[in-house]
Amino acid sequence: MMKKATLNISGMGCSGCANSVESALNSLEGVEFVSVQLDQETAEVSFDDSRVQPADLEKAIDEAGYKMTGIKA
Repeated sequence: MMKKATLNISGMGCSGCANSVESALNSLEGVEFVSVQLDQETAEVSFDDSRVQPADLEKAIDEAGYKMTGIKA
């Protein structure tokens, strides 16, 4: 089932940071759409929850060097 979530992300300071987060999330199987808003420190994500879970999204963000500080479904 497709789900949408808004992720709060800390540590992004430039458009390169936003691109890194977007690439990290897009690399996950099951992620359909990512839009990162640098000025709001958020990412809108649409994903198939039978293939990827919020913990996977958080891990990808952490591995890219940033921190997911919250999620709103």
